[in-house]
Amino acid sequence: MEQTQPDTDGPLSQHNLRFSPRGLMTRYATIRTRLFYARMAAAAGLTLVLSLIFGPLWPMVFFVFYLVADKAETSYLRRLPERLDKGGSLRQAQRVILLFSLLYAISVCGFAVIPYVQMHMQGGEHEVLAEPFFALCVVLGPALSAALDYRYTPLPAAVRLIMLSLLPLALTSHTLWQHETHGADLQLMVAGLLAFFFAQIWFLVLVQKRHRNSRRNLRSQALQRQALEDAYMRLFDQKQEARRLAMIAEHANDGVMLIGRDGIVRWVNDGFSRLTGYSFDELVGRNPGDILNSDNTDPDTLRTIEEGRSKGKPFRAELINRRKDGEDIWIETNQVPVFDDTGRIETYIAVERDVTATKEYERQLKEARLAAEEGARIKEEFLATMSHEFRTPMNGVIGMTQMLQATDLSEDQRLYADTILSSSRALLSLINDVLDLSRMNAAGVSLFNVDFDLHACVRDTARLLSSQAEEKQLALGVEIDPDVPVWVTGDDRRLRQILVNLVGNAVKFTTSGSVTIRLSAALSGDEIALSIAVEDTGIGIPADKLDCIFERFSQADNAISRKYGGSGLGLSISRGLAQAMGGDIHVTSTPGEGSCFTLTLDLGVGTCPAILPDDIKDTVSLPELTQLDGLRLLVAEDNRVNRLLIRKFLADAPLDLRFAKNGAEAQELTKRFRPQVILMDMSMPEVNGLDATRAIRNFDISQPYIAALTANVDDVSRRACIDAGMDTFLSKPLSRQELLNLLVTFANTARMPVRS
Repeated sequence: MEQTQPDTDGPLSQHNLRFSPRGLMTRYATIRTRLFYARMAAAAGLTLVLSLIFGPLWPMVFFVFYLVADKAETSYLRRLPERLDKGGSLRQAQRVILLFSLLYAISVCGFAVIPYVQMHMQGGEHEVLAEPFFALCVVLGPALSAALDYRYTPLPAAVRLIMLSLLPLALTSHTLWQHETHGADLQLMVAGLLAFFFAQIWFLVLVQKRHRNSRRNLRSQALQRQALEDAYMRLFDQKQEARRLAMIAEHANDGVMLIGRDGIVRWVNDGFSRLTGYSFDELVGRNPGDILNSDNTDPDTLRTIEEGRSKGKPFRAELINRRKDGEDIWIETNQVPVFDDTGRIETYIAVERDVTATKEYERQLKEARLAAEEGARIKEEFLATMSHEFRTPMNGVIGMTQMLQATDLSEDQRLYADTILSSSRALLSLINDVLDLSRMNAAGVSLFNVDFDLHACVRDTARLLSSQAEEKQLALGVEIDPDVPVWVTGDDRRLRQILVNLVGNAVKFTTSGSVTIRLSAALSGDEIALSIAVEDTGIGIPADKLDCIFERFSQADNAISRKYGGSGLGLSISRGLAQAMGGDIHVTSTPGEGSCFTLTLDLGVGTCPAILPDDIKDTVSLPELTQLDGLRLLVAEDNRVNRLLIRKFLADAPLDLRFAKNGAEAQELTKRFRPQVILMDMSMPEVNGLDATRAIRNFDISQPYIAALTANVDDVSRRACIDAGMDTFLSKPLSRQELLNLLVTFANTARMPVRS
């Protein structure tokens, strides 16, 4: 509703303005200017009479003085309102008017003393009371006028009144002093003067009292008129607002309906008729539910509407209504109660909108979301299958090559074997990058927060890549700030993956010098702001290429990919992992001098956990195989090459080894063989590794340790293995060192002692 601006021209404002000092002065100027010619006429008549009696000299002198003073005053007063409107000083105007009042009083007194002066100059006989009486008559009118002007300009009027009233007193006193009047004449003159002064005072008091009463009455009338005008404006605004609201409701595209307390329609707009197909007469006087509800209308929604009306509060609901032509449409109704003066609900305003298209859009979005989720699931399954299919043959290639290296080979044969192993590992790294990138796009990044040894994590990563650095005669060092805590909470696997990428790149692109890993941290409560800088002295990166090196399949120069190899996915995956963990990777570089990649992460403060079965760490040398003496090991693997590879890996180990070709056979062998450790492949015919593990966990036997042996390396597969009851997770291709370390760890646990 529009707000009415304050009316500065209202009756009360006009009254206050009229009786303000400026308003009173303006009124005085107007009245004084209007009576100029009347005053001139009176002065001219008096001058004529005095000239006939006493001669023209002194009457004309005072007339000219009076004329000039009054004309100057009138000219000033005529322009006074304009001066005040332009910002003229009110105080200065009062001083000017005071000056003109003095001149006016002097001129009037001059006329009054002419007979007195003339009589004394001639020295003739005359009545004692003639001159004071004449002076009294002359000043009487201007004195009364000054009493009237006191309402507008108190100070100038008071000065004028005093001067005009003192003149008769002065003349009378002088006459009495010269003629030594006594007796009745003296008493009569004193009584006349007292009567004159009393009349002046009484007249002044009467005028002021009438002025106050008039001002009070006028203010009361102004207040009444102001109240009437305010009430009229409020009514006018309400009428205008009601008219606007009526126009809005009548011409709105949404349907508007007024419903009484009894649920009967009182009024609908054209929009509601267009919405439902029913005319005004068909809707008014009926219950809307009787004609609009259909068989598809939800009864719970109808109960919600009834409860909302019974509570007397605004509410919103969506329901299905049926148009007159039989078509079902979705309606969004917003209903608001309107209360009367007693607080009872007078009517309900219902604004209804057709949301059928929105509902259809929501349905399509839901179907699209389900389709996208299904697509992501299928893609994830496809990636898991491809991971298995890729890694299974790679496991055989890498494993057999490692076994081949352990035999007596000629120099050329060893070169061929080394080349096969190097190429296989490069291909495996590329497969890992592509699968990691695809999983990040399909299902995001899954994180598993655990307590881990941060120092050991970084040093193990450096140790893992130390052989590559030694081949290039590079110094690979780790510098850890004393403030960096040892045990932290986070995803150590993802951190290792990022560090392997960053340190591997540093070693790859550095031909001489060193690669340094620096750790620093800032501790705030239970949070650690970790910073890991990987600095090298390699080829460096041009400044204009720094922004693009984190893009997929991108490198600083195409020649780099041909010279150093690589897919350009490592940094993109590493930054994606860092951002998923709440951090980021930044780079600074100088071409020809080296680069510095800084990983920032927020980790939690961890505690040193107990040693877990899957806490297996690679060592530089193979473990003592005598620790596996008597260990019963069951390998459930459907791939012949992988079975052969594991048999070759464990050929020198003094353990009891059995193989199962599927999950069902693994269950039977578990019952008969009672293995202490089981290596369980996830993907096998008949019964897969997950189902077989669940079944074995339900056997009434001494439970073995079960390690998942699979080519599926994604987080979903890892969690599925743990949920199925497996103890740890080994991914293919499997190295001999990793396998032996796992078996030694299991063999040395208190729960699974090795039989002698």
